Amino acid sequence: MSDDAAVCDRLIGLTLGWEQVPEFVSLEGGTREIVREPIIAVLVHAPVGWVLLETGCDPRPYRDGATDTVYGPYLPDFPSDGDPLLEGLAAHGLAPGDLALAAVSHLHVDHSGGLRHLADAGVPVAVQRRELEFARERASREVFYVREDYERDDLRWITLDGDARITPGIDAIATPGHTPGHMSYRVRMAESGTWLLAIDAIDLQRGIDEDRAIGSSADPADAPLRRASHDRLVALAAAEDARLIPGHCPLTWPSIADAAGHR
Repeated sequence: MSDDAAVCDRLIGLTLGWEQVPEFVSLEGGTREIVREPIIAVLVHAPVGWVLLETGCDPRPYRDGATDTVYGPYLPDFPSDGDPLLEGLAAHGLAPGDLALAAVSHLHVDHSGGLRHLADAGVPVAVQRRELEFARERASREVFYVREDYERDDLRWITLDGDARITPGIDAIATPGHTPGHMSYRVRMAESGTWLLAIDAIDLQRGIDEDRAIGSSADPADAPLRRASHDRLVALAAAEDARLIPGHCPLTWPSIADAAGHR
């Protein structure tokens, strides 16, 4: 089977916590109303084995009465007192060492928090080169980057430049704007067809339904790219008859995560 014909046979949505986000962050022109949004990850069983997309948020800085955090007064909450990524994997009989590969769309705190587990297990992690450079050279806590999550010598990075094959069945789709090197994912499934996981290029289903881009950029100079990336994903979904999944939608994500797995 050629790489272009390769498909995945299982997709599992994980809810690794919830964060309190002002609507204007997730929706251009939004209000200051606080929206409780899921912190997500996705497990995909590809020809290479199990692949993890996103790693969630490290819960440790937000416990024991923490107040000085990147989230300000709106602390995230988690499904239990344990580690959300480890427990999410364990619910499906997996541990970090069982993963063949992982990827992170960008290095915001709610996507980078489980990288330490992948480093410990020696799992390679795909990321856009531009994102990694921004995170290392310019990013700060003020724009939701926590260097302790990703500045580790033992992380095995696989750096990508724009659209790329992550592994047969899973492609990176460059969608900068929310962050300089943000990427979304195209996953080709055996039975349910093509899935486009927008991650933070489109946060909410309302963004799709109302044709409104995400409302925030780590680098203000990237703001015009948010609309371009939004439009690209919508057009790609139409062209490929793909299922387009926003990355933090409290209305649509539960139906993805509550299923035993999609084929």
